[in-house]
Amino acid sequence: MKEIDELNQRMDSNDEIVDSLVKKNTEMEKQVTKITDNPVPDYSIAINTILTEVREIKQNIKQNDELTLLKQIYEKLSKVPTSITKQIRILLFPETNQGQYYKIVFGRLIPWGICLVVITYLYSLGGKAIDAYGQHMQNEQSAHYQRAWIYLKQIAKKRTLAAMDTAYLKTENK
Repeated sequence: MKEIDELNQRMDSNDEIVDSLVKKNTEMEKQVTKITDNPVPDYSIAINTILTEVREIKQNIKQNDELTLLKQIYEKLSKVPTSITKQIRILLFPETNQGQYYKIVFGRLIPWGICLVVITYLYSLGGKAIDAYGQHMQNEQSAHYQRAWIYLKQIAKKRTLAAMDTAYLKTENK
């Protein structure tokens, strides 16, 4: 009985191993199906034309002067028309390296952007606070001058009152 239990345990452990191998195999098959084949462009025609041109140049040259050979090859290659495809694209979602892209965007750009907005807001708020403080100080100084003027009017004699009235009239329009 004990031996049968041991055999059952060994079979169970073997079944677990087989199950894990089957799971890994299916995962690998899924990954293989995700891999796309990139078609390799066919340059054989262009290479053949270049080779024929090089052979023609070699046959036309009487001397084996490499410099003239290179010049002629360059001239032939510069005459070959090239197709240029210009693309202007804005990629919101990248085709490759998605993890790195999102790490950069959400890990660096967005927090720095938020910091820049907060700093700009605090700067404008600080400017307004400084203006408000200056206005408050000016109002306090103006109230102090008014209290001083009222105090002088209350305790002044006629001659001082006449001098205060002329000073008030002289500075009224300024």
